[in-house]
Amino acid sequence: MTSAVPGTRRAPWPLVQTLYVWAVMAGLLVQGAGSLLLDFNSNMKSVMPIPLATLMNGNPPHAWLHVVWGVGGLAWLLLFRSANARIVLGLVFGIFYTLLGFLGIAVHDPFGMRIELPENVFHLTVGPLMLLLTFLAAGSIRRPQRPSIR
Repeated sequence: MTSAVPGTRRAPWPLVQTLYVWAVMAGLLVQGAGSLLLDFNSNMKSVMPIPLATLMNGNPPHAWLHVVWGVGGLAWLLLFRSANARIVLGLVFGIFYTLLGFLGIAVHDPFGMRIELPENVFHLTVGPLMLLLTFLAAGSIRRPQRPSIR
């Protein structure tokens, strides 16, 4: 990707953040829906590979949180297609998930959600990475230049 100035390249962060936010929202929806399905039909756990059954933890309050974020995030991305909308979603999601990770460390199973070490590691990886990519993307977005008075 080249910029308007010959010999310079634009930073890839807006594209990386866009791909990451789409992947996270879709992943949350799939994981949450899978967890709800597993909770609804516990016989599925016996035929499911162990790593997949572990990923689909089957805790409804936590699964619903993932479904709500997934559906809401994907709807936001489809309705508001600007870079600024992706920055806003990345910032809100990143702050929320980072705080959820710290809450999971401080409080045992907050709000009835089963949040143990694997979930805390997930939240404290996905949330701060979203924030980092969002800040890098926000700093790379081209802004209109102000007219100079000389």
